[in-house]
Amino acid sequence: MKNILVLTLGMSWQIVPEAVGFTNPDAYDFFAGSDEVSRIRKQYNIEPVDECWIVTVEGLDLTAIQAWAQKWHINLRFIICAGVKDFSSEDEIRTMRSLIYRTVLNAVAYAHGGKLYLSLSGGRKTMSADMQDAANLFGCDALFHIMETRECTGDIRRRYNSESLLDMPGAYASYYYPTVMNIETPPSFIISTDKEVLSAEMYPLDLPPLHGTLVYEENGAVLDEIQHRKKQSAQLYSNFYNMLISEDSNGMRRDIFRKLYFLPPAVLRRMQEYNIGSKDRDFIQKLPKADLHTHLGGVLSAADIISIVCGAAHVQDTQWHSLVSRLVASKNIEALREKQTELFQDKKTDFNRFYARYTDFVLSFEKDPELFDALLFGKNIDPDAYYKIGIDAYQRLGDFQGSSLLQSEWAIRGCMRVYIEKLLADNVRYVEIRCSPYKYTRLGLSAEQVVSFIMDEMDSRYCSEQPLRDYRIIVIIGREASLSEIKDSIDAIQKLRSANSRFSSRFAGVDLAGAESAAEPAKLRELFMDFLRDCIHITIHAGETESVENVWQAVYHLSADRIGHGLKLRHNPVLMSRFADKRIGIEMCPSSNDQIVGFRDPQSDDAPYPLLEYLKKGLRVTINTDNCGISRTTLTDEFIKASVLSKNLSVWQCLALIRNSICVSFAPLSVHTQLMRSFEDEILDVCLEYFKV
Repeated sequence: MKNILVLTLGMSWQIVPEAVGFTNPDAYDFFAGSDEVSRIRKQYNIEPVDECWIVTVEGLDLTAIQAWAQKWHINLRFIICAGVKDFSSEDEIRTMRSLIYRTVLNAVAYAHGGKLYLSLSGGRKTMSADMQDAANLFGCDALFHIMETRECTGDIRRRYNSESLLDMPGAYASYYYPTVMNIETPPSFIISTDKEVLSAEMYPLDLPPLHGTLVYEENGAVLDEIQHRKKQSAQLYSNFYNMLISEDSNGMRRDIFRKLYFLPPAVLRRMQEYNIGSKDRDFIQKLPKADLHTHLGGVLSAADIISIVCGAAHVQDTQWHSLVSRLVASKNIEALREKQTELFQDKKTDFNRFYARYTDFVLSFEKDPELFDALLFGKNIDPDAYYKIGIDAYQRLGDFQGSSLLQSEWAIRGCMRVYIEKLLADNVRYVEIRCSPYKYTRLGLSAEQVVSFIMDEMDSRYCSEQPLRDYRIIVIIGREASLSEIKDSIDAIQKLRSANSRFSSRFAGVDLAGAESAAEPAKLRELFMDFLRDCIHITIHAGETESVENVWQAVYHLSADRIGHGLKLRHNPVLMSRFADKRIGIEMCPSSNDQIVGFRDPQSDDAPYPLLEYLKKGLRVTINTDNCGISRTTLTDEFIKASVLSKNLSVWQCLALIRNSICVSFAPLSVHTQLMRSFEDEILDVCLEYFKV
């Protein structure tokens, strides 16, 4: 990494000390004592240079400037354009232009992250114009000029040109001043409009030794290539339109944020070819994201549950609490499992007794959350063992949260506060929270109170954050209930919608969840008819553990707008095409999909993970957490998990998945538009930071 100054020299060499004095006062302070020049250096963050490269013509006597550089310990390299003396022909002008391009291109590579400064002073007018063009093409940290003051008369210039500067570095400083034309100029997109980025490796330059000269036979190749690429860039709008309507090399529709197409082609190619992994977690975390499939009853970790309970509850059954506490102290996990079974037997018969003993049980683990984690997850603490355990075992991992915990105001608010912190840390900008408010009423709360507590916390803690954040609530209907109980749930939802306008404005739709084998969608059509008449959004867990027939029924009997998981959809290509045509969303949850069904084993009936297949078929597939506490994950980690299960997921595909989430969200159109604009602007900034030319 070096700081480089590049300038041209066409006549008098005295301009070189002025440029060097501006960029490197430590070596030669031409502007000594000038507060104004010091201010300019500080304002534009001009750092001392390590080397100065001078592009010049044949025939100049360089003896004096070499002596000057050696006296002041300034590292100069002279690059002489062979065959160019007085610019008496168009060929000479073109040859010099090509060499200036080549020199600046190689200086960018040579600086290798250091500062690159370009000077417009010192050469003929055409050379200055070429240097300015090179700055716009290849980029630089500062482009500056050395100007004369009004006091710099012809007599002053003659004296300055005739006198030696070896012993008088600042004698003429008052007659000249630097002016910075541009700073931090990025490379032009045209250097990457072809199949590869224009690079120093393509057009190398053998540098002369320090203080030495190199007579370079420039062949004009760099200039020809630049002119070719400039001509190509004239087709920008046509190319942009073609990119929008075409498919990529995988046949994937280009459903991506539109502003990204204005990035340099080389950056787009890198994003399309770069596969994400655990090393890219910071990049994924910084991207704005949306989570459309997240269950409030599964967001907490074991430590979160302890924190919520210990923050609000107190011991009610001293004998029971003491018994459990002794088992915790002795780390007798088998006996604790027996007490856990005993505890949950009360849940169906005497909920008041259950809740009191439940909080006492959790309080016993206040000083040992690791043991509580081991009790809840057992062997599944090991990610390698947490694989293909089935839906029933997976759901049991959430026994200590959901309807077991969320029966009081302090528990609901505490859960929401923990969850909001997770959303903020994961940069989730839009979330559709799934919950069963009428299941959280067993200790006297009303469903209206439950949703009010949820909305209070989201409005005050989540939506108050900047930039834009929004949320909606999806109410769950459980399949495992009887038809009469399902009807009661539907009636309760409709009543809640009509009775609470605040909830109605945040209500996104309903979710038919639970074990697919419990109730096929076709059997519930009549019960769902009120929802269908009211045009309420519907999402249905289907095709996760049961056949693709469940997916078909969800779409054709219940008019599902989205499908949760949809892993078996790949077994019906015609239905897949229908999903693409109707733009039906698919909510995939990589961790829970692998933990429940299993996709790591290449011999599995469900291998490979169908995510990429769905993307390539143009399906609106999305990435979600499902139960971030139970699955021990975050939305950021879900994208990485998706890449692992898919045997690589590119950045481009990752961004398509994020955009899909907005497209198939149940947000109102006005919110949808705001989210799309907000996401697009932020994603562009993040990609510019991480994928520079």
